[in-house]
Amino acid sequence: MPRGLPFAVDTWGPSSRRRRHRFLTHTHRDHLVGSGVDIDGDGTVYATRLTLHLALRHFPQLGSWEFVEMEVGRTVVLDDPTGAFSVTTYGANHCPEVFF
Repeated sequence: MPRGLPFAVDTWGPSSRRRRHRFLTHTHRDHLVGSGVDIDGDGTVYATRLTLHLALRHFPQLGSWEFVEMEVGRTVVLDDPTGAFSVTTYGANHCPEVFF
């Protein structure tokens, strides 16, 4: 991830540990490598309902994080000390999108 961004996408390594916002696009294992490591300060993980369900089922160590469910196709505006930004989720036909 580029330096200075307040968010990380599908990364949990040293360079993203201090990010205030994390986006989990889907739960393939390569997107969750290092997710059991504590972060410094507070952090929030944003993902769709199905992604959150699967992530917590297969990676229970994520239970200590704060999760925010996002709806596919909806834009969310996030406030951040460095400036507000918006995020929209899209279905990519890469993983299931329907929660059973």
